[in-house]
Amino acid sequence: MNSKTDQLKILRYLHQRLIGGDKRYCTISTIRKHTQIEGSSQYILTLTDDLESVGLVITRQAYQMSGGRLFQITAAGLDAVQKGDISVRVDSVAWTGQYNLSENQKSEIQNILRDIRVVVESAKLSNAHKANAMALIESAEKLIETPDPLWPEIMRLLRSTTLAGITGIASLLMGIVQIVMAAASS
Repeated sequence: MNSKTDQLKILRYLHQRLIGGDKRYCTISTIRKHTQIEGSSQYILTLTDDLESVGLVITRQAYQMSGGRLFQITAAGLDAVQKGDISVRVDSVAWTGQYNLSENQKSEIQNILRDIRVVVESAKLSNAHKANAMALIESAEKLIETPDPLWPEIMRLLRSTTLAGITGIASLLMGIVQIVMAAASS
């Protein structure tokens, strides 16, 4: 398994789908079938997370009970494939999901989550939407308290469509991303 080669296969497959007129999002199993990438679903998910982090792929939650995700190439991804200039940095931390965050950094993230909680509480949302948003925040808070928090999972929770539609949360989430990325680069 060569992750760089496999990411190129994914991008080229998504490119072919879109230029062929198929504008639908596709699943991990569809990607695996058409790219013949060997490896687990988690492996392909990690590859697509890296592609998404550099803006070449977009994802959305699947509307199925399995909680899978759906994938599609972005305009930047199309340009990259057509130019043949695909630079994706693969970070081994994404495989393990473990970053070396200091207790101070974890505390900063917990403060940001409290701020997100305040935004959700003051937002004009239905009771169900508010309850769902609060459950996601509480889940993230619980995961952060673990000895080795799995940051990709925490970020998936916080990037959910339930939270994404609430005004004022995006900038707070960027604060969390900056802290995690700072820890990843150290």
